[in-house]
Amino acid sequence: MNMPLRIVISLVVALAAGGGYMAVDKMRGAEWVVSPQQIAEAKAKGQMGYESRPGTVTVLPIRSETADVLPMKWALIGVVAGFLAFRATGKKKAAKA
Repeated sequence: MNMPLRIVISLVVALAAGGGYMAVDKMRGAEWVVSPQQIAEAKAKGQMGYESRPGTVTVLPIRSETADVLPMKWALIGVVAGFLAFRATGKKKAAKA
């Protein structure tokens, strides 16, 4: 396989892997302990704020301690996936008998 095609395939795989992990983390709200949406829903129900556990009401959003690391995680996953795709699309060496 020629080099430009290997690079394009690797970039597509890297973007898909990093973007996929980002989408999963965004869907499950990994960057928030208490999200602004949870507080808005609680206030719409007439409560003061989001009740995270009995007797504890949160009125302001709280970011997760690991929220700042998430973009680095997504980038690292993308780089590793791209590298593996680049290696997998290379020429196979002939086995020595």
